[in-house]
Formats: sequence, structure tokens, C-alpha cells
Amino acid sequence: MTDQPSSSDDPVLLARQSRLALRLFAVYLIAYAGFMGLAAFAPQVMAQPALFGVNVAILYGLALIFGALLLALLYMRWCHRIEVDFHAERGRT
Repeated sequence: MTDQPSSSDDPVLLARQSRLALRLFAVYLIAYAGFMGLAAFAPQVMAQPALFGVNVAILYGLALIFGALLLALLYMRWCHRIEVDFHAERGRT
């Protein structure tokens, strides 16, 4: 027995993983919309130095990049957990 589930094209499993993907996409979209909103409506805020003389725009942009990587890692981990749980529910390991 292994913790590694087999690949599955089960529509229920794919639906669960798709819902997770949409939720994580919504999180990133809100963060990105905040960046674009600040850039469009408060450019003076984006130009202010925030940390070690680096302005808010650069820090926010870097946070978006690292946030996207973090969300991708979380997605992979959570999808694996969803698949393991799905196969456990079905009685397969």
C-alpha cells in the first residue's frame, strides 16, 4: 500500500480539484486587483518607499510573484490530499 494515488479522470475528483483551483484563483485575482487599483487610483502610494528604500510597487509586485508560487505549491499539496481522500472514500488506496 502506498500513499501515492493513481491518476484518475473521475468527474467527481476533477470537480473537487477544479473548485479548489477557482478558489485559489479568486485569492490571487483579489491580490492582483488590489495592485492594479493602487497603480491606477493611488500611484503616489505605490511610489512611496516602504522597506529599505524600495517602493511599495516593487514590494507588492514581488509579493504577487511569490504569492503565485505559494498558491501553486498549496494547490499541488491540496490536490494530492483531495485525491488521497477521494480514493479512501471509494475504498481504494
